Amino acid sequence: MFVEMSRNKPQTKILDFLADYPDYDYSISDLAKNTGVSRPTVYKIIKTLEDSKLVIKTRKLGKSNMYKLNLKNKLVRTILKFDFEILR
Repeated sequence: MFVEMSRNKPQTKILDFLADYPDYDYSISDLAKNTGVSRPTVYKIIKTLEDSKLVIKTRKLGKSNMYKLNLKNKLVRTILKFDFEILR
């Protein structure tokens, strides 16, 4: 839904995917595979999303950092609520 509204920007693709599965965490490779965004681009964007507190690093799995939406962030909660209402 957000992808359509923002002209398929890579960061929106990542946020949209994470919003669909807010209880799970994903590696950079998982995010690239599931969003169609290249790995180098995901690496750049994830840092920005982390700095803005929209995404958090949850753990390390082997050599990979795992990321998910920051459900404590007010903007993230608002986006999820909006997304849920639209789907209803």
